[in-house]
Amino acid sequence: MTGQSRESIWAIPPRWRLPYIALYWVQWLLAMYGVVEFLSWLHPNYSRGEVAEATLAHIPAVTALGIPATFTLMEVIQRLMVTYDYLMNKYVRPLQERQREEGRAQGLAEGRAEGHAEGRAEGHAEGRAEAEAELRRQVGEWNRRRLAAAARNEPFDEPPPLLDNDETQNGQ
Repeated sequence: MTGQSRESIWAIPPRWRLPYIALYWVQWLLAMYGVVEFLSWLHPNYSRGEVAEATLAHIPAVTALGIPATFTLMEVIQRLMVTYDYLMNKYVRPLQERQREEGRAQGLAEGRAEGHAEGRAEGHAEGRAEAEAELRRQVGEWNRRRLAAAARNEPFDEPPPLLDNDETQNGQ
């Protein structure tokens, strides 16, 4: 299950013990209040003190009726808690885990696709930067040769690097 310790299949899970006990005492106090209100209704001419005395006199009867009724309700609540834990462990948590795994797999796939796209963009940018650097180097060498020829008063008819291989200056 979820690692919760239990004495038997019907035992109260540890995390539900405090609410279980608190609910028991709330029910018992409500039963006592019910007896007070019932006696007030039954004997409208009684004073509050007489109602309190009658209530104290009826505590054994309330306890005799209230405790079994409270324990019956608590058994129903306990079985609902056990059923809730069972259904959560059997159906909901596996479904949540499967959805988490699918989300992780989808995230990884999207991350890979995004990384691939970013890698392609970086590769294009690096390739363009390298091509521009190479072109600047070639243009610089061409310009040195042109200036050296001009200094020697020699004719220089070598085309600039942009125009090599029948290319125009616009790269078309």
